[in-house]
Amino acid sequence: MKGWIAAAALAVCAAPAAAGPPQVHALTGVRIVTAPGQVVESGTVVLRDGVIEAAGAAVEPPADARLWDREGLTVYAGLIEPYSVRALPEAGDGEPPQAGHPSALVRPETDVTAWAAKADSFRKLREAGFTTAVVAPAGGLFRGRGVLMNLGDGPAGDNLLRRDVAQYASFDSAAFQGGYPSSLMGAVALFRQALLDAAWYQTAQAAWSANPAQPRPAQSTALAALAGVAAGRQPLVIESGDLLGSLRIAGLANELSLDVWLVGNGEEYQTLEPIAAAGLPHLLPVAFPKEPKAPEPDDLQTGLSELRHWDEAPANPARLIGAGVRVALTAHGLPEPKQLHPNLARAIEAGLTAEQALAALTTVPAAMLGIADRAGTVEPGKMANLVVVDGELFTKDAKLREVWIDGRRFELKESKPPEVEPAGTWELVVEAGEGQRIPITLTLAGAAPSLTGSVSAQGQVIELASAEVSGAEVEVSFDGAGFGMPGTISFTLEIAGDTAEGSGMSPSGPFTLSGTRTATPEDAS
Repeated sequence: MKGWIAAAALAVCAAPAAAGPPQVHALTGVRIVTAPGQVVESGTVVLRDGVIEAAGAAVEPPADARLWDREGLTVYAGLIEPYSVRALPEAGDGEPPQAGHPSALVRPETDVTAWAAKADSFRKLREAGFTTAVVAPAGGLFRGRGVLMNLGDGPAGDNLLRRDVAQYASFDSAAFQGGYPSSLMGAVALFRQALLDAAWYQTAQAAWSANPAQPRPAQSTALAALAGVAAGRQPLVIESGDLLGSLRIAGLANELSLDVWLVGNGEEYQTLEPIAAAGLPHLLPVAFPKEPKAPEPDDLQTGLSELRHWDEAPANPARLIGAGVRVALTAHGLPEPKQLHPNLARAIEAGLTAEQALAALTTVPAAMLGIADRAGTVEPGKMANLVVVDGELFTKDAKLREVWIDGRRFELKESKPPEVEPAGTWELVVEAGEGQRIPITLTLAGAAPSLTGSVSAQGQVIELASAEVSGAEVEVSFDGAGFGMPGTISFTLEIAGDTAEGSGMSPSGPFTLSGTRTATPEDAS
């Protein structure tokens, strides 16, 4: 094995077994919200090999557990994001793929799995308390299949829970890049025709299988991928841009006998009765409008309807749930996922209960996604996915301290305005125990807070997954597989001029590092 990570691994392996990170953890002295409306005021949660082993007031930490004193903090089940969207690489010019649909807007065979794991997006979701998320493809009419993942570090395979969760669609004309359809009417016609064709395709395939002597139908990966939706066996998640869009989608769902989940628009309270009567589950954003600016005396642009919507939009989740609509909340549409908490505080002030909010982010999406036996509550046998909070979860200044994903702890540090610009070349020395000192080179480019770069040692160069500046610190993570150590390597450096020191964690254990900046971007230019 080559590189500093390999050397660090050898050093750790040579040390006693107890030096490695434990797989058994006990969070003691915590207030435990085991499920919405169910609270243990003081107890212990035991995690073993990525699964909750025990949780309750009378639980004693096992002898082999690493103890985490969390007195005064509250443990919730990790939040579940039911709708995060990922843009996929642009396809090349030319004809549609063989056996695909003639329209480039109909790509239900698209599988987002290979692009789902994105370190920066996962980190931002974790900062909001999410530990599990659906990643769906963006762009087009029929967009493809989503994937359900835990939000830990590492490649997609390490976090994958379920592929082919649902099909995804949108009538958003902004996603249509010219050609047919060029109007909403055309998009609806293409939508309907694609599903009718998919139903016919399945009938034709079944008829040919029963009697192969007849001509074989042409193969279509697109129509085959839509088979479950056309038959009502697989959910179809559709974005609704406005109230008329919601009612239009409800009509299509009824006409074609589809299992539709609506991505809401925040205006449902305005026509609550027909929305509730349609009976469609909602993935409901909490992206409420900002407070309108006070108009100038000669400015009449701020109308009564805009003011009324700003005032009433926070009540939308409570009114939908009160009308019997199945609601799972989503951070979709927010500038940053962590804006979820102050927005939910507004919704709670407007009538939503904290129990309803928690259910809509845990037990409801877990049931909709078919993982209620593994997620959504703090119970033995569930995945060790937790969020630890100082105080209550849904407040304007919610203080999230850490999340646990598959039994691994992720500290949530409060992001601060950048105080340093660490771009340049850093020559660092890693100290990995047993006197090992391994030189590495860290190269950073760009401007704070988000940087790019690489880390290199002994001829091996690895691109960084993320490099974020908070205050006087830069937090770096990358995949160590290129150094012969599969898994995420992360470290934090405190910058003081052209010197830096910090600590980090590899799959084999902790390490420290320090060094100096030997070149700046100006030097290179």
